[in-house]
Amino acid sequence: MNWAIVGVVYAAVYAAAAAVLAARPEARVLLGNVALLLPPLVPLAVIWRRRGDWKGRQSVFFAAIALWAAMWFVGQICWSIVEVGFHEPQPWFHWYILLQLSGSALPLVAIVAWPHKGARVETAITAALDMAVLAFLICFLYWSLIVAPGTDRANFSFALRSLAYIGPSVRGACVAGLLIAAFAAGKSAWARVYRRIAAGMVVAFAVLIVLSIATLRGDYQTGSMSDVGWMVPFFFAAWAAAGAPASDVESRSILSAPTRHASPLLLYFALLTVAIVGYGLRYVMPLGETVDRMRDLATAFTLVAGIALVMVRLRVEERAVDRANDRVHLLATACEHAGELIIITHGSRIEYANDAFCRALGCSRDELATLSPEQFIAPESRQELEPLRDRIRARHVVRSTTMMRRRDGTTFPASWSAAPIVDAHGKIQFLVGVIRDMTEDMRLREQVVRSERLSAVGELVSGVAHEMNNPLQSIIGTLDVMLNQPTDPDTRVDLERARREAGRAGRIIRNLLTFARKSPDERLLVDLNEIVQAAVNVRAYDLEMAGVAIHEEYAPNLPLVLANREGIQQIVANLIVNAQQALAGRTGTLAVRTFLAGGNAAVEVRDDGPGVAPHIRGRIFEPFVTTKPDVSGTGLGLSLSFGIAHAHGGTLELVPTDVGACFRLMLPGAGYPGPAQLPLP
Repeated sequence: MNWAIVGVVYAAVYAAAAAVLAARPEARVLLGNVALLLPPLVPLAVIWRRRGDWKGRQSVFFAAIALWAAMWFVGQICWSIVEVGFHEPQPWFHWYILLQLSGSALPLVAIVAWPHKGARVETAITAALDMAVLAFLICFLYWSLIVAPGTDRANFSFALRSLAYIGPSVRGACVAGLLIAAFAAGKSAWARVYRRIAAGMVVAFAVLIVLSIATLRGDYQTGSMSDVGWMVPFFFAAWAAAGAPASDVESRSILSAPTRHASPLLLYFALLTVAIVGYGLRYVMPLGETVDRMRDLATAFTLVAGIALVMVRLRVEERAVDRANDRVHLLATACEHAGELIIITHGSRIEYANDAFCRALGCSRDELATLSPEQFIAPESRQELEPLRDRIRARHVVRSTTMMRRRDGTTFPASWSAAPIVDAHGKIQFLVGVIRDMTEDMRLREQVVRSERLSAVGELVSGVAHEMNNPLQSIIGTLDVMLNQPTDPDTRVDLERARREAGRAGRIIRNLLTFARKSPDERLLVDLNEIVQAAVNVRAYDLEMAGVAIHEEYAPNLPLVLANREGIQQIVANLIVNAQQALAGRTGTLAVRTFLAGGNAAVEVRDDGPGVAPHIRGRIFEPFVTTKPDVSGTGLGLSLSFGIAHAHGGTLELVPTDVGACFRLMLPGAGYPGPAQLPLP
């Protein structure tokens, strides 16, 4: 509903009724008092109906508008009782006039809430306290300049002039303040709210100038047409409340930024004004001892009440700061416990880095204060930063993968994202970076790729081996038949050599079929310690003859594993043979140890030989890949072992080590404990 039109119609009907009753003063006074009671009820009803639509400062704003209407309504009731009930015409200077005069300034005071900037629930109490202090100041000024002088008949004319000047001035100030607020709101829907209230105040300002002139001449009487200046603003306020936007739902997330509180300087200025006006009027504008004492008492009361409100406001802000500090502490704690590396920079300076960042980059917090973020980027990746900087300057979140450099000069791959933090003016203040070390991810990715590649090779090998096995068996059978027949010595030598090579090819094909087989034939609960020790005992004599020292370490209470004994023993034997061959021609040590890894049973075979060359590490488990310099190796031992381990649901991997090579076999425990202690031989 357009309450502005209703207000104009209401004012027109009232003006017509007042013109009809122009010759009947008593009836016109009664009409004026009744007509002035109804308008403030309209915004009260509209605001009450929509009270749930506003939150925070926006709710405080309309609470101030509703208080204006309520104070006017109560003051008008008292006015009507005195003027109509007690037949006291125009009771200007009773206490209740303060309610109407002070209430008329509340639309100006309500702007302190700045509702167009959002609900800002956290600072709503602060805004309400600011408005309360300003309301106390306005009430005090009205009492000091109008009501107190009006109680003394000798100063009645002075009080009446003050009322005539101050009343329209306050309405004019309301118009100016509301228009400034509308300009500040820009294209926001709240600009329309400000303009609607200001439009009603413009009507009040224009009419009250006429009313003030009539008051100074002594021509004013309740029920005159100029009373529409008191009525119309309430309808425009109801129009503004009816069309005001509802409050947006504000995030209560811990990540939401704390709202900045307004400066209390305005309140200090208000209290200073109270002291200057209250105590200064005794000397500048003395109105007699009685009135001056009343002024002093009112000044003291206003100052005490104002200081109390300021203290409450400061306490509210202190609690808000405590909550903000708790939130910062909680966020900082979360960052410290995060697995990712978190860094906040300001220009070329590091403002914050969590413990994970310090550990990963190998530097302390004190060292971070002397380092720039770019020093942690590997030289080969720095040229990639400039395009990313351009995107950050454009307020975009950037993501990239970069080689990072530790304090000791080593590098590692890192996936990171960076987001700019801008201030209220859109200027970038800080940069938040979240970094993830991709070393383990890349290792797992390579392992998955290798597993998939080996699986594909296994499928291919299985088919090829089956196809080659049939003609090879025919060749072997033919050679056996020819060897059983008498032949000359030279031919027999050639046939025997061909038979040996065919047998060797048959063994290779059988190994290929074993590699391609998905799982061992039979699985039982076995003790990994016992299997490993048996494999070591088989090779112990050869190792001793080769000058290789054996160091064994078996973990107690190792869980049993569900496995094919021959398959696992073959893996361990292959690893021991490889280590022995790596130590060929030199003295060295072969270390075998078992240990518990979570719920898994693990065995490591380590040697201090030359190790695995970097260019071959990623392919070490592929078929036909060998590190042996001669042609005696087929390159199937590790690939066969890899397939057996994966068939058991375990893993076989080359573990990085400073010296030599270390292979680790991990098998899932079956949930049954093994022997308490395995005695060494």
